[in-house]
Amino acid sequence: MSRAIEEPQKSLADLTEVERDALKAAHKRLQDAVHSYDKFLGVELKPGVDVPMHRMEDMAAAQREIDEAEAELWRVREELLDWRRPGWAQSATSVADWFSEEDADYDNYQLPSSA
Repeated sequence: MSRAIEEPQKSLADLTEVERDALKAAHKRLQDAVHSYDKFLGVELKPGVDVPMHRMEDMAAAQREIDEAEAELWRVREELLDWRRPGWAQSATSVADWFSEEDADYDNYQLPSSA
C-alpha cells in the first residue's frame, strides 16, 4: 500500500559520529549560503540614503550556492537517513526571496466581507 508521505526509516540516533558530522557540515553549508544571500534582500528606504545596488551576477551566484547547498543537504539526508525530500517542499531560494518577519502581517489580513 502506498502512502502519501513516507516516514523516515532511520533517526539521527542511528548515525555514527562521522555521519553526524557530514550531516552537520551539509546543514552548515546551507545556513552559510542563506546568510551570504541576506545582503541581497531589501532594506528600508530612507530619504537621502542611496539604495544598495548589487551585481546581477553576484546575486545569481549566491542563489546557485543556496540551490547547490540545499541539494547536497537533501542528498546527505537521503543517503544517511533515508529521508526523501517531499515534492511539496519549496526551495530555500524562493523562501528567502519572499519571507521576512514583516510578512507575518499578511497572515493576519482579514478579507473584506462581501455584501
